[in-house]
Amino acid sequence: MNKKIIIVVIGFFILITTILVYKIYLNLSHMNGFRKLSFVTKDGATIVANYYPHKEAKYTGILIHQRPATKESFNDFAKFLQKEGYAVLAFDLRGHGESTESVFGKLDYNRFTPEEEQKSIIDLESASLFLEKEGFPKTKQFLIGASIGANLSFQFLSENPEIKAIVLLSPGLNYRGIILEKFKREGLGEKIFIVSARDDPQAVEAGQALKNWYPNANYLEYPQGGHGTNLLKTQPELYEKILFWLREKLVD
Repeated sequence: MNKKIIIVVIGFFILITTILVYKIYLNLSHMNGFRKLSFVTKDGATIVANYYPHKEAKYTGILIHQRPATKESFNDFAKFLQKEGYAVLAFDLRGHGESTESVFGKLDYNRFTPEEEQKSIIDLESASLFLEKEGFPKTKQFLIGASIGANLSFQFLSENPEIKAIVLLSPGLNYRGIILEKFKREGLGEKIFIVSARDDPQAVEAGQALKNWYPNANYLEYPQGGHGTNLLKTQPELYEKILFWLREKLVD
């Protein structure tokens, strides 16, 4: 075979191999990576989020952290859900982590009044709107919130009952003026999964209240395990329990 032809053939195979490797890399990045993004709420707060896409996802989850944690407290769980086929958005509530900018200046949760804290629901509304623009209407969304994030999730479900499902890790009857009973409405129970631990009495009190309001809600109470996202660390089987429940609820 002519030497020039051999060089061309080798070059062609190198090119094809490079393209294939690059495509595999892009697919892995898309499936298993995340991208940082930001969006501005209707009242002018800039919210920073980590978005874990999945090209075959039919449903998407919003992860709402506890106070004073950040979106990174959900890192491992977000990757787990992404691996299981869901797109996931974890964001910093206003005044936390990287969400400190606004049209009114710097935001610091340590200085928030209860009234300012309650505006965090707008952050959740904006996160949901972002996902709608990504092709996931509210009927394709679920929420997982920890502590005050659990209360915000319950409020959002109450105001947007088309949301598919919510998981409440250590809710409280009243977190900084976000009062569960204020958002009680009929017909939500089958969409709610509550998790608490007995070494967190306030969460148990709130969990049992929710279970009384909604007998058909799923309620899991551990002997111990701590508060909020700590439950995901101390009770590692909770990953699979939540996943199994979501798969039951996230159907067309």
